[in-house]
Amino acid sequence: LHSPPSILSLHLRCVKNFSIIMAADSASLRVYVGNLSWGVDSELLAPHMAAAGTVQDANVMLRRDGKSKGCAIVTYSTAEEAQNAIETLTDTELDGRKIFVRADREPLGATKKPASLRRERAPRERAPRQPTESAPAADSTPGTQLYVGNLPWSAQWSDLKDLFADHGCVYADVVVGRDGRSRGYGIVRFDTAEQAQAAIAEFNEHDFNGRPIVVREDRPRQ
Repeated sequence: LHSPPSILSLHLRCVKNFSIIMAADSASLRVYVGNLSWGVDSELLAPHMAAAGTVQDANVMLRRDGKSKGCAIVTYSTAEEAQNAIETLTDTELDGRKIFVRADREPLGATKKPASLRRERAPRERAPRQPTESAPAADSTPGTQLYVGNLPWSAQWSDLKDLFADHGCVYADVVVGRDGRSRGYGIVRFDTAEQAQAAIAEFNEHDFNGRPIVVREDRPRQ
């Protein structure tokens, strides 16, 4: 015969279920804010985001050197206010730049391992490739689309857009394979070839999360 579960085990099970529910609820209160000006800090961001509801917390993400990463997480008091921020504050101007707002996709308290603890193979440079669904052919003005290589496997499209935002990036994507995993490179696009060249000059061999990235004009196979 099986003995009935103890009061302690039932209590622990309830605590675990409650924690899962609370984590899901708290996620609906948070929004990700991207394309922030480097000069925007939490004190400047909070009143702008308060137009959509009561801001509980506004946290501008920082790099290891203390500089802004150009993005932030904002927490509202209700899920309705967070949704209102997504619907009403995307494309609003803050400190001279149009921001975008979406639901925060990171679990509460999620952290990345330090670079010293991660085991990542450097992506190999590939030969010119056929465009894929994740990397559309350059149908814009010649010289405005760039290849960004040697990306960390954890890099997302929003990271690229934030990185190149100061140079007028209008499109960014990280290329993935059929298995849904990053192939270690991405595509960014600009309005003008001059903006693209300025991005190459500033970010080629730039240290991005512990890796020197490769930035050059995209050269899809003819």
